[in-house]
Order: sequence, then C-alpha cells, then structure tokens
Amino acid sequence: MKYSIIIFVLLVCYSCTSGNNYERGSLPLAPVNLDDFNTEYDDYNSTAPTLGDLTPFCFSTNRLSAGGSFEVIYMPMNVNFDKASGDLTVKNRYANWSTFSDEYEQIKLGVNKIKTSGNEFGPNLLTEIIDNEFKFTLMYSSDYTGNHQIYFTSSHSDPDFTEPDEISFLNSEHDDMYPTFNGDNSEIYFCSDRGGDKFGIYRVDVNFADPTDVILADTTTHEVIVENILSSDADDKCPFIFENKMVFASNRDGGYGGYDLYYSTYENGAWNEPINFGESINTEYDEFRPILIDEGVTTTQTMMVFSSDRIGGKGGFDLYFVGVPNE
Repeated sequence: MKYSIIIFVLLVCYSCTSGNNYERGSLPLAPVNLDDFNTEYDDYNSTAPTLGDLTPFCFSTNRLSAGGSFEVIYMPMNVNFDKASGDLTVKNRYANWSTFSDEYEQIKLGVNKIKTSGNEFGPNLLTEIIDNEFKFTLMYSSDYTGNHQIYFTSSHSDPDFTEPDEISFLNSEHDDMYPTFNGDNSEIYFCSDRGGDKFGIYRVDVNFADPTDVILADTTTHEVIVENILSSDADDKCPFIFENKMVFASNRDGGYGGYDLYYSTYENGAWNEPINFGESINTEYDEFRPILIDEGVTTTQTMMVFSSDRIGGKGGFDLYFVGVPNE
C-alpha cells in the first residue's frame, strides 16, 4: 500500500507544477518501435505487470544465442510523458523510480532460474505486494522436454525464486502455451493445439481465494474448456487479459496477412465476438503476442505492446507499442 501512496503523491504534485502545457497525455495511434529493447535478432513475447510508469519488462529473445534458442530476459522500462513539452518517451532505464530498483532487480533471479537448453516463450510476470514486499510469479512455456509445456517459478516462498514447476492442470501431450489469468484470478486462459493441428484458446477455473503460487502448484485435475467464441479454424494464440479485455494473435481469414491482433471484451458473463484491431496496427506481416499495460499516461487509452517482423525494424521480430482506446 505504501508504494501506491508514494506514486499518488508524486502524480498530484507533478500536476500542480507550473508550466504544464499538457494536463492529459496521449499514446500514439500508430505503432512505435521500442528501439531501446530491440536488436537485429528476434525480440518478442513480452510481459509487464501494470504498475503505472514503474514497468518491470520481460520478453523472449534469441539475441544471447545469436539467433539460436530463446530465453527470457528482464529490462526495466520507464514510460514518461512530459507535461511541459508533450513528449512521450519509453526507455530502458529506472529513471525516477530508483527507489524500487532493488526490488525489481530480483526479477533477474527468476528469469535466470528458468533458462534451459530449449526455448522459453510467452512469459507472464505477476506482481503482488504482501506485507509491504514485492512478490513475483513468472509463468511461461518451455519445450526443453519436447512439446511446449507451461511452468512457473515464484518468489513467494523463496526470494531467490523456487525451482520451476509444471502447472500440471494446464498441460497435455500437445503444445500448451501463453497462460494468463482473467481479471479476478478465477480463471486461467491459455492456447493449445490439443484439439487438432491448430491452436485454440482454452480456460480452466481456479480458486481465486488462494495465493497465486498455491493456485499454480495444484496437482488436481481441472476441466479444460475450449472458448469457441475466441477460437476459429485457424491458429489463435497468445491470449492476454487486462481487466475485461482479451487481446490475442490469429491467422484466421479476414485479416491483413500473417498473424493479426484481435481483441474481445467480457460482458454479461461471456466474451464478445473478436474484433480485428485494423490496418492502423496490423500489416501484411506478422503481429504477435500482444499485452496491455496501464502505464499512467492517459485515462482514455491503454498501452499495447506487441511484436512484429514488419519492414522498418532492426531485424527479425521487434517490439512495438501503440495506444488502444478503452472501451
């Protein structure tokens, strides 16, 4: 709680500063390359828990193997809107939140813990404050034993992070990837090709009253339900949920080429028909693994980070950000 109070006071004081020409910030309507985070290799599959401009950012990359296997790395992200100039910058640095740098540096222990000889994809970093301390849980998939299976590691019981363990009730003999909790932690969504040769989006119900690490360590069998409204006869992958909105990637018919980004809202106990984000975001190339972050710049938009191999990047897949309207 003390962290939230500090952030609120800083924002209030900042808004009272004279010379502010821009009382409200805005995010770009066209994707912008996250230049500070990209290389000539593939950089994608990102995760960033919503903590305002304090953004611990992790993603999969094959830069360390010079284009070989993928592993998850941590790079702090600072999102800053200058109310005097109207400039928005997104940089790899701690900037004004060095107070929390020691807590966030702990994340490096987690990403180092999950490294294998295989590929680690689809990280999802969860952050909780318990007894005034940050607790982290990192969900992800790895193919080091063959097919992709979903695992987790946590700092809840060990500040150096626990040994990676399967989230057994999500896994099958097929590829299971990209886990994400819904808004109230009562369900976990993920994608799998267990239904045939294409990926669909599935969910399981969990006990939201339990701590995150307890939920994920459960070894009992859960019913796995396919979300037919979200799944098509093509590949539907990379679900990510923020509040009542899911974003995901699909190569279904009707897109602009390759994988496109779609969204669906949860209303009246059900997901709505997915909507393509349109040509301002999607291209003839692949757009992949979208996530949503409430970055603290504006109340009318949410920051979406995704990866794409479109022309104009540094090479391979690059990470981009864009503002999408709140609905």
